[in-house]
Amino acid sequence: MVFDNRHSRLVALAKVALPLAALALLSTLFLFSDKVDPTTATPYANVDVTELANEPRLTTPEYSGLTEDGASITVKAKTAFPGAKGGSGASAQAIVAKIEAKDGLVTDVTAKAGVIDPQAGQIHLSDGVAVQTSTGYRMSTAAVDLATDRSTLVAPGAVSAEAPYGTITSGAMQMSRATAEAPYDLVFNGGVKLVYQPQ
Repeated sequence: MVFDNRHSRLVALAKVALPLAALALLSTLFLFSDKVDPTTATPYANVDVTELANEPRLTTPEYSGLTEDGASITVKAKTAFPGAKGGSGASAQAIVAKIEAKDGLVTDVTAKAGVIDPQAGQIHLSDGVAVQTSTGYRMSTAAVDLATDRSTLVAPGAVSAEAPYGTITSGAMQMSRATAEAPYDLVFNGGVKLVYQPQ
């Protein structure tokens, strides 16, 4: 082959030299690379497989539904465990629940533990329960029961509350509505004590 100038000779030389250089570099990668020790590899997750097999669980489960009076209920948890002996419902931890009524009232409930049982129509929250409504009530109690088929929230034990007009302590509390069109009633009962704090 006859080359008429220096540029053509360089291009022809590069066509041969560059692929050979690339092949040489690639072969040195395989020759001098260290062997992989599978015992030192970073695990994808620190999970105890035996524990998961013996104690099945759900991570970040979510339940949502609609009550007969049109309110939406959403319940989220960090983890949930199936009911004992094949029973309905699931025990859950780090629960966050929200009730949004058609008239705009929003009720947020948080708890460290609880049992979610839509089949029985009930969600039981316990261990550090906090309730907050969009109307300005903040309540703390030991346990709360939510109905999944109607907008009802019941605290059967002692309640400590902060209201827009003061503080309330009582032996129990219930939030419900008589009909789908009626406003919500928030009823404190059982030795109610109100400390009125005017604005």
